[in-house]
Amino acid sequence: MRTLLFLFCLLPSLLFAQVRFTDDFEDSGLSGWTLLNPQAIRVIDSNNAVHGKVLELQADDAVLALIRDSEQWGAVRVEGDLLFPDDGDNYLAFVYHFKQGERRTDFSSLYLKGNGSYIRANPWRDTNVSRLLYEEYLTPLQGEAAIQIGRWHAFRMEVMGADCHIYIDDMVTPKITYSLYERTSGQIGFNSRVVGSPAWIDNIRVTSIERLQYDGPPIPDIPYRSDSLITDWEVIGPVAGATAAIERSGPGPRVLDSGQEYTWQPFKTDLRGAVISGRVTEFRGGRPVAYFRTTMAAAEQQQAVLHFSSVDELAVWVNGRFQGYVYRKGYVDDGDWNAWYDFWENPDHEGSRVTVDLESGENHIVIRTYNGHFASGGFFAKWERP
Repeated sequence: MRTLLFLFCLLPSLLFAQVRFTDDFEDSGLSGWTLLNPQAIRVIDSNNAVHGKVLELQADDAVLALIRDSEQWGAVRVEGDLLFPDDGDNYLAFVYHFKQGERRTDFSSLYLKGNGSYIRANPWRDTNVSRLLYEEYLTPLQGEAAIQIGRWHAFRMEVMGADCHIYIDDMVTPKITYSLYERTSGQIGFNSRVVGSPAWIDNIRVTSIERLQYDGPPIPDIPYRSDSLITDWEVIGPVAGATAAIERSGPGPRVLDSGQEYTWQPFKTDLRGAVISGRVTEFRGGRPVAYFRTTMAAAEQQQAVLHFSSVDELAVWVNGRFQGYVYRKGYVDDGDWNAWYDFWENPDHEGSRVTVDLESGENHIVIRTYNGHFASGGFFAKWERP
């Protein structure tokens, strides 16, 4: 009875949903698509009687096939079929909220790894991937749900505001739900791996939706505790490089440096308490640096410990005095490359610590981030007292 009631309630939405776009690629035209790196995107014969012609996305830098005008459609359901034709390194990314401006390109993506059979969150900020900030969303597909090379799999992506749900084969329960990307509108489409093997898609259909099909708990359901982290931040950036006047700045909102004026602006962390510096810094542009500021009150002069988990290179100042560096794990040692939300309570995700000198009263802490490395763009921070 519950199933019948669910279908009855869902029926009006299904009957009156507006179909925005379809493409089975049989006419070989791609007029409904915007292609980035078009030399790596082509319609080919699949040599399959059921699928006929399909769209192939080869691995070649930032290859994107975006659906024209989809940024105007609001909440949508994207359905289709996908196949990985060989077992080389490959993935197909489901892209949403794509936006290309004069200085930068940003979008969110959840990618399906064919030869690894898993899904991973991987937003791109100024074309720099950020999967190392979201390792808790790595979702293995095993058993009957496993991806098989050379076999067609059905997929569905639903996007509404900040929420994105991905279904693979099973259209009842999503494999992953994700809501941490900061933008809430933009184009939808697909992306292939930078190097490796291609991915094929077919029978694409986009429909407007009034609600998400799934309304259960998040998948995965992670008990974030951002109230344990430093979440009160201001930002200056992006800037081209190290700026001593900002590093030595006091409590005021403005910083003057050789005629240049900078202003501290409020900065909101994500749901987990992560400082997503990639929202500010440029990876392809010439301004890879940002500064973040917070405060700490101390009853007396003392030392304290700042505990970080970071994919950025960090430098720390307190009250204008340099305190130390935080280097990316994996670059300078054999440590974990990822930044973890639970670094402060999980010994397997320990992160890095910097001992700092605090004065009696309010202390001003400035963190310089550098986003010039592949897969950088954020950090978590927490105070520890000796």
